[in-house]
Amino acid sequence: MRWLRTSPRQSVICWLRAISCRSTARSFQIPTGENMKEFFLPPPNLRRPGSTVWAYLRDSGGAAQENSVPQQEAEVRAYCDRYKLALVEIFRDVAKSGGSVTGRDDFERMIDMSKIKDLRPDGLLIWNFARFTRDKDDSTFYKALLRKRGIVIHSMTDPIPDDDFGSRIVETVIDLSNEEKRRQTSRDVKRGLKALVSEGFSPGTPPKGYKRSAPIERGIKRDGKPRMVSKWERDPELWELVILAWTMRAEGRSLQEIQNATAGRLFTSPASWNGFFRSKTYLGIGVSGDLEVENHHEAAITRDVWEAVQKLNRENPMQQDHPRHPRRVGNPSLFTGFTYCLECGSMMTHTPGHKNKPWRYYMCGTKFRQGVKYCKSRRVGAQRSETAVLDAVINRVLTVDFFDQVIHVTRAKFSDTSATEKKIAALKERAVDLDVAFQRAMNAHEKTGSELALERMKQREGERAQVKAEIAHLESQIAASKLEIAPEAIQIAMNRWREQITEARKGDDIKFVRAWLYRFVSRIELGYNRAQIYYTYPMNDFSLADALFAFPLRGGTNNNPA
Repeated sequence: MRWLRTSPRQSVICWLRAISCRSTARSFQIPTGENMKEFFLPPPNLRRPGSTVWAYLRDSGGAAQENSVPQQEAEVRAYCDRYKLALVEIFRDVAKSGGSVTGRDDFERMIDMSKIKDLRPDGLLIWNFARFTRDKDDSTFYKALLRKRGIVIHSMTDPIPDDDFGSRIVETVIDLSNEEKRRQTSRDVKRGLKALVSEGFSPGTPPKGYKRSAPIERGIKRDGKPRMVSKWERDPELWELVILAWTMRAEGRSLQEIQNATAGRLFTSPASWNGFFRSKTYLGIGVSGDLEVENHHEAAITRDVWEAVQKLNRENPMQQDHPRHPRRVGNPSLFTGFTYCLECGSMMTHTPGHKNKPWRYYMCGTKFRQGVKYCKSRRVGAQRSETAVLDAVINRVLTVDFFDQVIHVTRAKFSDTSATEKKIAALKERAVDLDVAFQRAMNAHEKTGSELALERMKQREGERAQVKAEIAHLESQIAASKLEIAPEAIQIAMNRWREQITEARKGDDIKFVRAWLYRFVSRIELGYNRAQIYYTYPMNDFSLADALFAFPLRGGTNNNPA
């Protein structure tokens, strides 16, 4: 490779020519044995013997790739043996699309493991960058993330120059090429599926009540073998059950009644019927994306039955877009939206318990979704903790003595406000910079439609909101240090607040009680036998004849919910 001694610009041109030549090849034979050393590219930044590496392997599935991941693994192991690399972990995503990282469990596990400094390897081996991901934004983001964590990413087959200038340009070209290849493949597949459906054929798995017909020859493949397709026809074992289910639903029968009538032969759970009763397949319509072909196959129901069932679907309050969905009516928990796990800081989730043994409790959201290994916290009884927090607010936070202590501590803490004022000035400069960055990201997203630009725009928006909240908090602290409130006004406000929240507790309207509690509690960190309450005072309630205070006083207090 004599050209490596030329200028960076000439190097990039040579590499682009190599990529262009490679992209024109339809197929190639994977080398083995002694030929491997001439085919695979040596690891430029992993030359130290014993360097630790991970390997990420992926294929897209299908008959042509059924052995792809095992072949990649065999070559990776041979590659590590040749260059004396220590292969400590292999991540495999079999039959997973490269168009997105969603659903690629081992890819996500690899990213999560890279967060732990002691587990990070020196490098990551991939067959090529297309195996890593075919989405340009994902590729840019995750490669930058791994590299910032000190991990060298090495493609065994993509020709990447050693110099930093040329490597970044060539990688970008490869990523663009991979993404365009994915788009072309997706368009070709969708076009092929639509063509099959429009001709009366039925790709994919038949729905309940249908089965595939005998194979039908449709053209010849490139390898000379016949291309076999099929149509959908009625399944005599389930056909009458399908008609029965639709008829019962049109009459307004419940899903449980339909489940019992069909004896579990169609579905084993009532929850599985929702998609069944929305499928236009049973009208005899063939569907492929936005294409709908009438009289595609034999219909199981009439249009009248379809309309009756869809009317019931629209009236069902459990539908996500229904205005009376339970989550829109309100979650019957007092701490919804501002309670966090005392152990890990994740948002707490409320659970009513089993229907046969109801017991309301709060549980760490991370533990609820990912399991006990991610958080060691325990479940907290809802009634016990809610009562303890409400009692603490009424009997401690909303008392004149406690308020006086807060005022005294605040004045002592902020007697010299020069440092706070400097911090506010710095935050305001930061807010201006974030406004500019947000506008740039928004312009980039509008011009290019880049998902990475959209992600940056969301990130800047969150940072901007956080900075503005910090500014408001610091300004309120300065104002609180100069606060003068008549003792009579404090006593009147405290009495009124306690009366209002006590009266709210007597009713059954959880949302009303929560609205009052949220006026005085901005955050609760909840543990099994203790809680940290972050309180706030709505100072506009201290309205006097000569002043109106419209800023909060914030603080925190420990409370034992036991």
